[in-house]
Formats: sequence, structure tokens, C-alpha cells
Amino acid sequence: MTAGPRAWRRAFLVMLVAVAALAAATAAARRAPAWWSEPAPWPSEDAALETARGLEQGIASETTRVRARGAEDWSVRVRAADLNAWLAARLPQWLEHDRSLPWPEGVKRVRVAIDADGLALAADWNGFVVTTRWAVEPGSPGAPATLRAAGSSVGSLPIPFAAGVGAWFVPELGRPLALRARLGDGRSVSVADVEFADGEAIVDCRTDARADG
Repeated sequence: MTAGPRAWRRAFLVMLVAVAALAAATAAARRAPAWWSEPAPWPSEDAALETARGLEQGIASETTRVRARGAEDWSVRVRAADLNAWLAARLPQWLEHDRSLPWPEGVKRVRVAIDADGLALAADWNGFVVTTRWAVEPGSPGAPATLRAAGSSVGSLPIPFAAGVGAWFVPELGRPLALRARLGDGRSVSVADVEFADGEAIVDCRTDARADG
């Protein structure tokens, strides 16, 4: 028994809709975020390296500074331009000297953008720009702030796995991550909150005394 004209028309329409949906999804996946193609703010590789080293030194200086006895609150301002300089100039050097650091196959470039809604981390993966947005949940007394993925996309096409780009490089980012680190002298530094604005973030931190002090 063969299908009648109505059944064939219905099958053709279903196939046509499916092809159109696939074409639309492919086009959306190829459409990178508007900020992705913005030119670098530094004029040369040397300038990017200088900016990246300045970011490293600034954060290290604030983190390890000798502070008053007991706990002390402090803040640091981080610009997206400086983070992108670090990703462009210093991350490849870190990867070259430490082969144990993960680097996904097919990834050529990593960039960030910061706006009032949070931070976006994007990477070029085999010609597609994969982006994950990140949000910070403020901490409470005795507990640090938490970093969590807030949605991912390929181009402008949302994708279901929220961990996205960050978990490619840091597996711990596959779940909410408490923003606290212990220093070599026994003290600990935790992030209390992050205030996001266009192009920069103000990170509120707290240094706690050594457990024995």
C-alpha cells in the first residue's frame, strides 16, 4: 500500500521545515558576538605582554601584601582589556612551560567581555565562537562568593550544557566554584563580591589571618 498525495505533501513539509530550522541554527551558530571582532586595545605584542605582566604583578602584590593582624577587606579593579592582554600574551607562555595544563583540541583564541550582567568567556573552537557567561553569587560572613556558569552559546545559538568554555580549561568550573585560595604563609584570600560594569569589574576581597594567629 502506497502513501497518498496528502501524506507525501505532509512529509515534504516536515522535511522542508526541518531543513529550514537546521539552516537557521547553522547561521546562528556562525554568528559571533558583536564584541568578538573588536580590535585589540594594545598596539603591538610587546604592549600586550607589558599589560599582561602588569596585571599579574598588580594582583600578586595586592594578594600577598602584609596587612593588619586579623582579617582585612580590600578591593581590586580588573579591566577586560587587561584580561584579554593576558589571555593573548601570557596564557600561551604558561601553556608552553607547563604541558600539564589542559588545552582543548581546535581552540585557537580565548577572549573575555565584561558588562553590567557579568563576564563572558569565549573561545574559537574549530571556526565556531563558543561563549559562556559567568555570574558571581555574593558571599556571606564566613563564606566566599561563588562563581557559576550562567548559560552558554555557539555563536548566537544557545546550547544546553551550561559549564561551557570554562570547564574546558579548568575542570572545577564544571560546577559552582567557591572563590577562596590559601597563600603560602598560611593566610587565605576570598572574594566577597564582584561588581560588574561595562569593560571592568571591581573585586571585593578579604584576607584572613593564619589559622594559628
